[in-house]
Amino acid sequence: MHFKILIFTLSFLTTSAYPLHSDTKEISWMDSKGNDADDKTDPTKDIEKVYKSKIDSDGLYIQESDDKNPLTEEMQRKLTMESERLRVRLRQELAELRERLSPSADHPSYTLASMRERLTPLTQQLQSSVSSNTQDLCSQLSLYLQGLETAEAQAEATPALYEETFQLLGRTLEHSSTKLAGLINDFHTKANGVIDYLREISSPDQESAKLKVCEETGSRLGQEVGLLREEGQSRVRALKAQLAALLHSSQPPRAELRGSVEQFCQNASLQSEALQARLESLLMGLSDGADGQTESSLLHSYSSSAQQSGSLQEDFSVKLSALIQDIFHSVQ
Repeated sequence: MHFKILIFTLSFLTTSAYPLHSDTKEISWMDSKGNDADDKTDPTKDIEKVYKSKIDSDGLYIQESDDKNPLTEEMQRKLTMESERLRVRLRQELAELRERLSPSADHPSYTLASMRERLTPLTQQLQSSVSSNTQDLCSQLSLYLQGLETAEAQAEATPALYEETFQLLGRTLEHSSTKLAGLINDFHTKANGVIDYLREISSPDQESAKLKVCEETGSRLGQEVGLLREEGQSRVRALKAQLAALLHSSQPPRAELRGSVEQFCQNASLQSEALQARLESLLMGLSDGADGQTESSLLHSYSSSAQQSGSLQEDFSVKLSALIQDIFHSVQ
């Protein structure tokens, strides 16, 4: 009897300490239903995160990783190949664009500026050479006159000495004239070479316009060269005629001779300055496009080629967009 009472007491105490609710299963079931309704996470995204975490942890983009697995090495190799392919394609597109944009050098301002840039050193060299030749000639003539004047002061001037001095003066003039002609011819040859080069590199669309401006520039240079040559020869002929007249004069020709030589040198210096001004004017015409007719023809010819720039821009835009899309898909 006492034993039964003890068992009943223990059972009661146990039940009161851990009560058993009748709705436990219902609450648990409702919580489970609630979790299933609220959890919208896509299981595939969790897999991708784990996959990406695995790739990053394996050092896919780290070249120094020592414990690469085959999957990492294969993906790294594919990334390298794809990067190289895109790099080669981009270089090809840029090279093609550069080549197709090269005809822009046919713009009128480029043509005139290029011609001026190439002709300027030649004209400067010609001016310097002509000036140097004139100075050398006048210095040599002055030395011959000083020798004759010294002989006259010492009463040693004889008709033979006069004749010898005049012959030296004449030969010096001829030598200087020949040298000047060589300088002029050299300049003309080089200038024509520049003009021919600019004519040859012109595109078919610009050939007629460039040919016209090259011909006009060559014609003006030819006129300047011809004028310079004629001026030099005319000065020499005039001085030689004066020397011949003085040689056959009965009066001592010292003062007249020096006056003739000084006048000759002064005229040569003035004509050298005039040459410099004419050449600078010619180059300024090339710089400013002074010849309106020539510039107009160049602009008219250039407008036809400029119309092609729109299609070129559209073509490049399409190719660039395709390349960007290719890169975008490659890195996904």
